[in-house]
Amino acid sequence: MGFVRGWLVAVAVVVGAGPVAAGQLADVIFRPGAFAETTDQTRYSHARSGPEIAGLRLVTGGELVVSPHDAPAGTQLGLTHRVDGKDLPVADFPATGGDPVLLWFLENTVRSMALITQGSPFYIRNRLREALGAAGLERAEGPVTAELRPFAADPRREQMGAFADMVLRITVDPGQPVPLRALSADTTAAGGSYRETLTLESR
Repeated sequence: MGFVRGWLVAVAVVVGAGPVAAGQLADVIFRPGAFAETTDQTRYSHARSGPEIAGLRLVTGGELVVSPHDAPAGTQLGLTHRVDGKDLPVADFPATGGDPVLLWFLENTVRSMALITQGSPFYIRNRLREALGAAGLERAEGPVTAELRPFAADPRREQMGAFADMVLRITVDPGQPVPLRALSADTTAAGGSYRETLTLESR
């Protein structure tokens, strides 16, 4: 659970550094209690593709499952990665906290990029945090997608290959009990082969 705490604290610092814009993405994706109004399992379909390199297991299909359950400390969210019919427990998270699905996806992106580029995961993680903290979100009825290019102006772009132009898309519907609808991290438009998606399944 440490990676979740790290993401929450870091983004909170970035967001809290100045006035929060009315349409700031972080207001939606990091609001506490993302699954507070749900009692059933929530499932996201997961896919990842990319180059074959040592240490990176390419998952072509699977699910990320969020299972609320009671615990002495209050309602917990059990996060499980289901791959090839096998359940791989991730961790339990307090239901009153931020959305663990988003943070799991972001950490996957950090690890994949670090393995492929041989870059520093700390540097990559910090750039993603800054991009999330600064991102705006248009007001709309129903789902809306924020499109981020975290490394578009990065001074280390030349060392990142296709990741220099990676596009991170976050689709949310602020009016829904589970606002996070879809995520993608994609380098294919820049000539890369890494692409990862997480999509909410029908409830």
